[in-house]
Amino acid sequence: MSGLLYGKPALYGVLAGVAYGLAARAATAANIFADLFSVMTLSFLLVVPTILGAITVNAVTRPSGLYRTFAPWVPTIIVVLVSAIIGWEGAVCIIMALPLLLVCASIGGWVGGGKAPRRRTQAAMLAMPFLLSPIENQFTPPTRWVETVTAIDIGAPPAAVWPLVTSVDSIKPHEQRPALFTRMGFPEPISATITGSGVGAIRSARFERGLVFTETVTEWVAEQRLSFTIDPNTESIPPTTLDPHVTIGGPFFDVLTGTYELHSMNGGQATRLVLRSRHRVSTRFNVYAVWWADQIMASIQQNILSVHKERAEHGTPK
Repeated sequence: MSGLLYGKPALYGVLAGVAYGLAARAATAANIFADLFSVMTLSFLLVVPTILGAITVNAVTRPSGLYRTFAPWVPTIIVVLVSAIIGWEGAVCIIMALPLLLVCASIGGWVGGGKAPRRRTQAAMLAMPFLLSPIENQFTPPTRWVETVTAIDIGAPPAAVWPLVTSVDSIKPHEQRPALFTRMGFPEPISATITGSGVGAIRSARFERGLVFTETVTEWVAEQRLSFTIDPNTESIPPTTLDPHVTIGGPFFDVLTGTYELHSMNGGQATRLVLRSRHRVSTRFNVYAVWWADQIMASIQQNILSVHKERAEHGTPK
C-alpha cells in the first residue's frame, strides 16, 4: 500500500533491486566465477540482500519506517522465486536462506532510506560483494561437529524393540507423519535393512529418490546399544535428489555416525529409545547453519523413532 503512495520511484526501486539480485545470483551460477563468487559466502547471503534493500528504498524520497523495513522484501522474494523457477535453488535452500535474506534486506532498506550517496560511493557499494567474495574464498570455512539427540518412550520391553531397531522393514505410506524435513523437500525414509549381526554388520538405509546410505555397525550390545558409521553413496545419488548446497557428504554438510540406545523402564515393561547422530557442518555462517542442521536432523530422527514406537506397540504393518 505504501509503495502505491510513492508511485513510480517505488516501482523503479523494486525493479532495480530485482535486477541487482538476479545479476548477483546469475554470477554465482556462472562457471567462470565459480572460484570467486558463490552462494555459500557471507558476501552473497549478507551483503547482496543488504545492498538490494538499499537500492530499493533509496529510490524513494523520505520513505517511512514501514517502507524501509518491508519494501525490500518484494524484490527479495521475486529474486528467490525466479531462482527457484530457473532451477538455481531448491526448496531446502530457499527455506533455510529466506529468513536471513529478508532480515538483511530490511537492514539495507534502513541504510538506503537516508541521503542518496554519491555516484562513486554507489558504484563501490554495488561492487562490494564481488570484491569481498574472492578474498573470503581464500580461507577455508570453519567446521563444527554437532550431535543431535532425540528420544521417545515406547510401551514395550527392550527385547521387543531391539529387532525393530537393528533392521527396519519397508516403511508404509500410512506410517509416515508430517515432518519438517519432508516439508522442506527432503526424501522420506524407506527402510534400513541389515546384513549379518554384531560388529561389522552392514545396514543399507534407503530413502526416496535414490538416496542410499551404507551403515557399518561399530558397536553391538544386544537390547542396549547399536552404533554405526554412515557413508552416503554419493556417486549413485541422482543430482535432483538434494540441493547441491545441502548434499550429504558434500563440502558443507555430512552425517557421520548414528547410535541407538535402549533404556529399560517400568521394571523392563517399557523402553526409552534414544537416537543420536553426529554430523559435520562446514560453512562461513555456522551459527545459523548449525541451528538448521540440528532442526532437520531432529525431525528425521523423531520420524524414525515414531515408526519404531508404533511397530513395537502395535506390530509391523503388512
